Amino acid sequence: MNEKKLSLLLAGMKLFAQKGYHQTSIQEIANEAGVSKGAFYIYFQSKEDFITTVFSHFYTQIKEKMSEVDEKKQPARESLANQIAVLTEYIASYKDLITMHLRENISIGENTDKIIKEMKLQNFYWMKDKITAIYGSKLDDLLIDTIIQLEGLLNGYLKWMVIDNIQVDKNEIGPFIIRRLDEIVQGMLEKEEKPLLSAANIPDTYRYEQQLNQVALDDVIADIGKKLNDLNLDISKKAQLQKVVETIKEEAVKEEPSPIIIQGLLAHFSAIPMLQLESEQLADIFNVELLN
Repeated sequence: MNEKKLSLLLAGMKLFAQKGYHQTSIQEIANEAGVSKGAFYIYFQSKEDFITTVFSHFYTQIKEKMSEVDEKKQPARESLANQIAVLTEYIASYKDLITMHLRENISIGENTDKIIKEMKLQNFYWMKDKITAIYGSKLDDLLIDTIIQLEGLLNGYLKWMVIDNIQVDKNEIGPFIIRRLDEIVQGMLEKEEKPLLSAANIPDTYRYEQQLNQVALDDVIADIGKKLNDLNLDISKKAQLQKVVETIKEEAVKEEPSPIIIQGLLAHFSAIPMLQLESEQLADIFNVELLN
């Protein structure tokens, strides 16, 4: 992401936290970033497009930083502790965005709602995988209850950090929370607790991980289709881009989509400013880097 676009995102987050989303104008965002209002529209179609990009950028950055920890192939407890440290540090850096979201407490737009829903689902699968890696099959019946309790521990501390501005040692919070989780798990197993919730009690979207990427892919493809109709391009260029869309869909249904093919296809979109967001979203779905 170039410097001017990033400066607009950071300026917008700051103003949203101070004034609220609906009370902040595009002109004020441009002024805060030190650019013209016209420069804003080079990168964003509207304020809703802007806030969608803000959340997408936030989400992408967190996923990349968490993935970096996974790539180190550490023991399960150490890996979870380090990812909690990363999450704590990143949340502290983006308190403005979270403050705005908590204060508004309303639906900002369909695209933003989709990103927030995807973040929630990814968070569920992250905790599920980490808990299973630490405790194994002995928690099968109590897995959902354990996920909810881990989520409660994390959210409690993170909300105090954001809302009350408390300082938490990022290197201590991970081991501390894991020790509390150990006590919760040990207590449930010793008392032979019956689960309050099982996989049968939760929505289908939580039970089938593959649905997450498929739904996200369908949404992004639909967004690209809408934007292609609005692009000021000649008929042959639009036809070429539509062929790229169809090829991406064909590659997606393969058992192992080729990263090289996907990267090459996305290069057609990433060069078009109006399709930059969708390019980044597709890169996330297929777990590839966009070519420069």
